[in-house]
Amino acid sequence: MPQPTRGDTDGGPDIEAVQPDAPVTDVDATAADTGELYAGFPPITDDGYSPDAAVDVVLPPTAGTPIVEPGAALPATDAGDELRPGTEHVGSGDLLLTTTGRLEMQSGSDAYTCSGTVINSATGLIVLTAAHCIFDDDTREYFDRIRFSPAYERGESPLGVWEATDWWVPEQYLEANDRWLDGADDDGWMGFDFGFVRVAPQDGRTLEDVAGGQGVSFTAETNGVVIAGYPGNDDFDAEVLRHCADDEVDYGAGGDANYGAECEMGDGASGSGWVSNLDPATGAGHVVAVYSNGGDSGAYGPPLGVTAWNGLQSLDR
Repeated sequence: MPQPTRGDTDGGPDIEAVQPDAPVTDVDATAADTGELYAGFPPITDDGYSPDAAVDVVLPPTAGTPIVEPGAALPATDAGDELRPGTEHVGSGDLLLTTTGRLEMQSGSDAYTCSGTVINSATGLIVLTAAHCIFDDDTREYFDRIRFSPAYERGESPLGVWEATDWWVPEQYLEANDRWLDGADDDGWMGFDFGFVRVAPQDGRTLEDVAGGQGVSFTAETNGVVIAGYPGNDDFDAEVLRHCADDEVDYGAGGDANYGAECEMGDGASGSGWVSNLDPATGAGHVVAVYSNGGDSGAYGPPLGVTAWNGLQSLDR
């Protein structure tokens, strides 16, 4: 894989993090349009929650070119079907297979799993996931240990197991999550349930050298999504890479600042990338959100915006 680049963003705009109640844009200002802003819905939800404000930054994948056209690019499914069964993840040339992986977290003697995506980054060491896959709600502390296995399948980690050295979650998530855990009627944490993990290099190589890096869009725009991860709920076992695909997403479901999609994946799928503009031939696209919560009722994920972009920059140096 080539070394990661940031495309033509020139380091991105110098902008401040946006608080949950701050104004957000409802005007599409993206030069290279990647879809409809907030899926055509007003950004401030019926319950008064605001998303991470959109910003005109799009990071390209390290290989392949996303296809910017309506539709999920794979047949629509909400069942959590295995993603391309029988295809070798190693050397597949498919970014969706190589950049998606399983996170393993430890808190004391307790162990958990989530999902994550290797993204295009300056260091080549960054994994995008959900904030609650980094910060343990039970202890209200960060997990003691986080490891990431890209292309994980049935106990095998063909691209290695990568140890996290640092991580970042939004302050908005921590503050709103505390209010929710304390019993307040406040679900605003879901609009900021995203985070980044930085891993240690191995043998002089970065994670992105080995797995490639998926693109990321911070524009709040989608053209349908493919959600790929490792669910462990119901009949799933968190051992196989599975996916849902939805041609159209909605926004503001339940009054919170989340995209909604038809998908029955649940526990363990947390942190899965919502990939828009996917090229089926190369698996290249733009992650526009991450899986926050859901299950039989569908999947919900916060759109990535200026807070996510600033958080990435703070960790990716």
